[in-house]
Amino acid sequence: MTKVMMAISSVVFIILVGLRSILFAAESYETAFNEGNVLIRKQMYQEALGAYENAIRLKPDAFESWYNKAVVLDYLGKYFEAIDSFDKAIQYKPDYYEAWYMKGRSLDHTGKYEEAIKAFDKALEIKPDHITTLYNKGNVLDHVGNIDAAIETYDRIIKIKPDAYEAWNNKGLTLARVPDRRNEAIEAYDKAIAINPKYYEAWINKGNCFVRIRKYKEAVDAYDKAIEIKPTEHAAWADKGFTLADLGKHEGAVNAFNKAIELKPDSYAAWNGKGLALDALGRYEEALTAYEKTIEIQPDSYGAWTNKGLTLARLGKHAEAVVAYEKALQIQPDSYETLTNKGGELFQLGKYEEAIKAFDGAIKLRPDYPQVWNGKGWVLLRLGKFMEAVKSFDKVSQIISDEEAANIPRQAKIKYEALSNKGLALIQLQNYEEAVKAFDKAINIKSDVFSLWINKGLALVQLMKFQESLDAFSKATTLSGNVHEAWNYKGYVFEEMGKQQEALDAYDKAIQIKPDFVGALNNKGLLLDATGKHKEAIETYDKALKIKPDFDAVWFNKACAHALLSSRDDAMSSLKKAIELNPRYKSIAKNTPDFSELKGSADFEKIIGE
Repeated sequence: MTKVMMAISSVVFIILVGLRSILFAAESYETAFNEGNVLIRKQMYQEALGAYENAIRLKPDAFESWYNKAVVLDYLGKYFEAIDSFDKAIQYKPDYYEAWYMKGRSLDHTGKYEEAIKAFDKALEIKPDHITTLYNKGNVLDHVGNIDAAIETYDRIIKIKPDAYEAWNNKGLTLARVPDRRNEAIEAYDKAIAINPKYYEAWINKGNCFVRIRKYKEAVDAYDKAIEIKPTEHAAWADKGFTLADLGKHEGAVNAFNKAIELKPDSYAAWNGKGLALDALGRYEEALTAYEKTIEIQPDSYGAWTNKGLTLARLGKHAEAVVAYEKALQIQPDSYETLTNKGGELFQLGKYEEAIKAFDGAIKLRPDYPQVWNGKGWVLLRLGKFMEAVKSFDKVSQIISDEEAANIPRQAKIKYEALSNKGLALIQLQNYEEAVKAFDKAINIKSDVFSLWINKGLALVQLMKFQESLDAFSKATTLSGNVHEAWNYKGYVFEEMGKQQEALDAYDKAIQIKPDFVGALNNKGLLLDATGKHKEAIETYDKALKIKPDFDAVWFNKACAHALLSSRDDAMSSLKKAIELNPRYKSIAKNTPDFSELKGSADFEKIIGE
């Protein structure tokens, strides 16, 4: 954000003219003092400091030498020494407002803001209309968050100098810090622009304020105006890039960041913003290049390392992502978000115990961070620790209220994922009633998720609530997802309800949607077998085997169909193939009534006994 801070543009030194010569052993005070001034003009500041110190030695109570010495010390960044020298100047000339003003500046540089304000007030007590002091006081008040006093100070400047567009700009910046007063801030920027239409800084600040009130289009228009005035202002291009990204115009954002980089190749913000925009476009390799450039410019950038980790994760480079997150954590060890991201990547690498350790570290830093509980729950689910997983997912529901889930889309997504995952864990615990409740709560948050309805339907099947499960699967068929699976499940439920024709129609619908869906072909074959249509069943099994020749269950079911048709050789051939693919069918065949005509034969006994 651009902020105009009115301060002295060149250091004001006291020049002595026509002083009566005061002779000392080797030189006069006037000579030493003027020598300091000459050295200042030559930008020989260290030498000038020596000259002023020599003048003070010759005349210890000379306020002007103490003042000039202090100004040089301030210029050289020796602020504490400067403050001491300003105090000496003030001691010898208490009404010297410039010394009070400059002392305030040095105190500001040392972070002693309250003392700086007192010094500025002293200068203004002596010279109430000193605008430069008022600017600096206003800026310090803004910095310490004394908003009302800062605004009052800028208003004082405007009263003295109505065309002070910088004061209107600074007033706007201070007002923009207060969410409820950002419209007033825009009015202040407009005042500055009305006085000086070419004041591009006010256009940039106005754009930034529009961003804060989420008027992104208006913000882009303001940045464009700043660019029209000063096309070489890289900050306007960078700010435009970020705002275009907010509007979802990522290609335009990349172009704006490229222009900012062209103007300022070492712009950390522009490279980082470009990386974010490229990431949003799915151009992950290019995004990585941008983040690496960002890191080259600012190696200790926590944000750049974190963003690099996120992009590596999207590329499936989980081990490299972990390295990037660890680098970010070296810079900012207390980042619970990065610890959570690291845990997620360790999960992807199958390093579950390390993932748990990372998640626990994040929880210690921020126990109410819902994402970390979701991540930990996933790991526990994978480890088969289903009860612990349920407790972890319950934490998410405790953290995110129903009201938050209803009004904040990001929170809604996190909570419905936790409830959905809780339902999966409860199914593993065979607690189907509670699983259905969890899925229902998830559906109340987000009703258009295909998997939620499928999982709810499967839980209801286990409870033998077939009509309700059928309703759930029917809903799933209307949503985006693997709709063929929903029709297949519907077929199974219709069978359980004794509605064989409806079941057959459902399997056919699944196959129509996905002709290579071997699961539905197998189920259709089984249903045809159950209704005595063994030849049709065999034809269906053959279609499945053409798609998936190593589908052992289909070979076994085909053997059963042939046996029921008394096709001994075909039955034996299919059974042999099933057993070759999966030896467990030996014991299954022994207890299957369909092979009753084959039992006792040498060939059959040989196959199941091998």
